[in-house]
Amino acid sequence: MHTTRRRTLGILGSLAATAGILPAAAQTAAFPSRPIRLVVPHAPGGNSDTFGRILAQGLGERIGQQIVVENRAGAGGTVASAMVSKSPADGYTLVIADNGTHAIAPTLYGAKLQYDVFKDFTPITLAARFPTVILIHPSVPARTPREFVALAKSQPGKLTYSSAGTGNGSHLTIELFRAAAGGLDMLHVPYKGGAPAVLALLNGEVQMTAVSANTALPHITSGKLLALGVAAARRSPALPDVPTFAESGIEFDGDSWLAVMGPAGIPADVTAKLNREIAATLNVPETRERLAKIGLSVIASSPSDLTEVLRGDVVKWGKAVKDSGAVAD
Repeated sequence: MHTTRRRTLGILGSLAATAGILPAAAQTAAFPSRPIRLVVPHAPGGNSDTFGRILAQGLGERIGQQIVVENRAGAGGTVASAMVSKSPADGYTLVIADNGTHAIAPTLYGAKLQYDVFKDFTPITLAARFPTVILIHPSVPARTPREFVALAKSQPGKLTYSSAGTGNGSHLTIELFRAAAGGLDMLHVPYKGGAPAVLALLNGEVQMTAVSANTALPHITSGKLLALGVAAARRSPALPDVPTFAESGIEFDGDSWLAVMGPAGIPADVTAKLNREIAATLNVPETRERLAKIGLSVIASSPSDLTEVLRGDVVKWGKAVKDSGAVAD
């Protein structure tokens, strides 16, 4: 009788495992049992791509599973984000989200957006922040934010600025600056990508643009472009000598961030394990140093902290989109 009972319990246990209804502790211990796909919603070479590959290397070594980085560019990162939102909620498909895909997109794309940033994703961690730097051409007769504001007000509609596209973070960061400086009247010249927008400034075709700190660094070092200020709450470790706009009394925050998210419905224990392992990976001193060299400051937040940041940024960037009049194609 006891043998029969033990055999029955064993069969039931096998059925439970097959059905995927093992206790949470057992599920966590088993995860991950195969490679994880980490989707980068932009082309190779940018901040999210570099970050994703650094994270994939360290995390893969830590958890003993390969992290496969997959670049899927298109529509400002929204194509890949939509794809991930519809993937199985098992923790094996993740996306490098950013304020473009999750804070700007809801207002910029409106009803065209194929996902709800709150309902269709499991927040895992706010991984890192990086500041945007506003650059000017050396021919501009201004060297401080206040001098530039005075110049722009003396020549309404004359000064121009480039961006990586209408509604892009570079465009909206300068929109935040214009508003904080009292509504500067400037002409926006959108380009198809960050590289041509910077090239336009290098060639003197426009007077201003906005880029990430690591993109700005070589142009500042060479003296070909000048940093007007850092559009963030604090100075960038990559550019410690460049003041923030707040230091000039022009209060606005154009900080950008990178986060790790997955489809809605990932089990809480799997989410917790991913959060814990990603945080441990990012906080390795060598990893923090590698990220700092490209202007990224490690955050490694809790899932709830990521949600709070997202709530605030959807409002902030949404207002910038509306004020700029930007509409996605």
